Amino acid sequence: MKKYIVSGMLCLIAMSSYAQKIKLDFNDNSSVDERVSPMVREKVEQYAIEIREIVIQEKLAMEAEVSKVDTDLNSGIISDSLAGNLKADIALRFSERINSGIENLKFDLDEVIKQQVQYSIMNTDVDQLKKDQESKTEEWHYKPMNEMSGYLSYGMIVLPDGDNQKLNDHLAYSSGIDFGLLYHRQLSKTSPFVFITGAYLSWRTMRFDDNYFVTRDNDGVVDLMQYGQNLEKSKLRATYIMIPIGMKYNISGLKTKNGETYRDVDKGISLTANVYGGFRISTNHIVEGVDVDYRDKKTNYELNNFAYGGQLTLSIFNWNFFVRQEFSPYFNKGTFDDRQMLQFGLNLGF
Repeated sequence: MKKYIVSGMLCLIAMSSYAQKIKLDFNDNSSVDERVSPMVREKVEQYAIEIREIVIQEKLAMEAEVSKVDTDLNSGIISDSLAGNLKADIALRFSERINSGIENLKFDLDEVIKQQVQYSIMNTDVDQLKKDQESKTEEWHYKPMNEMSGYLSYGMIVLPDGDNQKLNDHLAYSSGIDFGLLYHRQLSKTSPFVFITGAYLSWRTMRFDDNYFVTRDNDGVVDLMQYGQNLEKSKLRATYIMIPIGMKYNISGLKTKNGETYRDVDKGISLTANVYGGFRISTNHIVEGVDVDYRDKKTNYELNNFAYGGQLTLSIFNWNFFVRQEFSPYFNKGTFDDRQMLQFGLNLGF
């Protein structure tokens, strides 16, 4: 369980610290800025293609030699230590061949730089550039947020205890991942409120420990059963399509620029409240271990076909913490009790 927690938190820390928001701004009417010479672009692309061809050819040849070493090793002709030395020599030799092949391409970087400088000089109107900059400064206006952005979240799933003691005792660390698109619309340029909706895929993965796995008998009863040997993986994953509707409130103060008052709702501290609902599109039961390895996508394990709930998100600059409570039961009634999922974690997008 610890490795899942540590891995998930490390991924989310990196995601929140370094990831850039993927978004489509409907207020942005700027045109494409062609600042690279077409001739320079063509030469660089051709150079990249030639390098790729060299690497592919040498890699295929290297794999053939490595395969021969593996064959001799499996046949007992050579020892493990000799095979390792031979593979190291092969890797070094082919690395030198790739470097040599790239050097033989004779890519003239100085000439490319000269062409780009000439292109920039000939195609840059300094007077017009100054006018454009002055115009941008004089005509700057804040545009209320009106954009579509990517959404990604990771959270820990908690199911409360119920009557089924097996599920209480053998439910391991479970998690959820969401990915999709969200639409944001600020009500006005000074308003702290942002309307949010969109759609995303929600993967919920329940894991079981102590070599237990989910079963369904001929009478349709779903329960946990213990496998006689070690299980490396035992999990039940469900995928839902979700549609959220909510409102974000930003508590940052008003700003003034060029005499215009506005509120930048994409910065500072915000609180988002939303409801969501959706339906299940797939189920995947995964079991791997000693003498067993299968994925079952057809059996009905009585997961709820529909899910709905509410979510609160606290945004502190680039960190978004959420807690999500589902009002629908995770399982259909009569199987694993009436349990409602609680999930909390980090996200990008809200």
